Amino acid sequence: MNIALLTDTWHPYTNGVITHIEVLAEGLRNLGHQVLILASDPHTKHHFIDQEGVLHCPGFTLKRIYGYGIAFPFSFERLKILKAFHPDVIHIHNEFGMGTFGMLAARKLKIPMVYTLHTAYDDYLHYLAPKPFMPISKALSHGYVRFLANYARITTGPSEKAAAYLKATKVTSPFYYIPNSVDLQRFDTNNLEPGIRQKIRHQYKIPDGHLTAIFVGRLGKEKSVETLLDLWKSSIQPNDPFHLMIVGDGPERDHLEQNVTDIGIAHQITFTGKIPYENMPQYYAASDVFVSASLTEMMSISLLEAQAMGLPVLQRLDQQSRNQVIDKVNGFVYTSAADFGTHLKTFGQLSSLEWLDWQTRCRNHVARQGAEDLANHLLELYRQACIAK
Repeated sequence: MNIALLTDTWHPYTNGVITHIEVLAEGLRNLGHQVLILASDPHTKHHFIDQEGVLHCPGFTLKRIYGYGIAFPFSFERLKILKAFHPDVIHIHNEFGMGTFGMLAARKLKIPMVYTLHTAYDDYLHYLAPKPFMPISKALSHGYVRFLANYARITTGPSEKAAAYLKATKVTSPFYYIPNSVDLQRFDTNNLEPGIRQKIRHQYKIPDGHLTAIFVGRLGKEKSVETLLDLWKSSIQPNDPFHLMIVGDGPERDHLEQNVTDIGIAHQITFTGKIPYENMPQYYAASDVFVSASLTEMMSISLLEAQAMGLPVLQRLDQQSRNQVIDKVNGFVYTSAADFGTHLKTFGQLSSLEWLDWQTRCRNHVARQGAEDLANHLLELYRQACIAK
């Protein structure tokens, strides 16, 4: 099949949507299919295809949302390039410029469109509108998602949260649960250089013997990093042999760094800033446990990457994502600071053999969530979309 994947976010940015598309494209190509990625690029004035087969589409910058770009919703040149690719299906992964273009192109070329919801936008509206305008912003957001999703022959999402969001917006297109996937080859401890764990830990002055937790993500309000820090303060004593590494950047970073100083835990916390994605396996390898307090994730790809590297997870209870972490299998779900501290201290007391057992279980938990697994899931849906009326 010839498959067009459309997105409004692309490199040099890094996020879950980009990672998902890269993993999907790799899986599809490995199975012998042709893939064209169409991505917004606010830094170009002309359409062009790069060496990796990505069509860069001119757009404009959204300064309020991490500087991401949005493509213009229609372009005859873009349509001409897409038509020459002879796509069998158009798969949109964002709702804005490229999502609108995908719908218009699917209608013009008379081919099916598949839509994946990656984000519950109600949690992000504070970036776009002042608080008094939240209700109308929510209504407009729901209406636009409904407009696109009801045109799609099939909708997908990585969790119950996606299904619930689409149901709340009154989407009637068939929905299929497709879990996010991880690049199992990239996040494989066997591919790391010897000694990299100690090298990273020494770089950030993490004391030898301290159990190290890691959070990976944008430092925005929706990621609840401040909540994570409050949990740490409430459950970990100043002299306990624990450390927290926070990997990422964002609008809340300065506030968070000041906060750890104000509450007296700066000696236990390291902010690394943004790390190149190709270096992320090194940072997981330098850590012992993945932690998160976020309640906005559909299905955290960082969480999957950490598990592929053998890290158990401490995840705050989210009823619509609770099946991602199974107690005593690949981590623990916590509901309070006491739970958080108890579970973290449990990991701090494990023997070498017990650690090996945890690491094996975590890797096994995501062993069937590689690139080709994701591609095979979606190929079946693409075929269904092609015969659906």
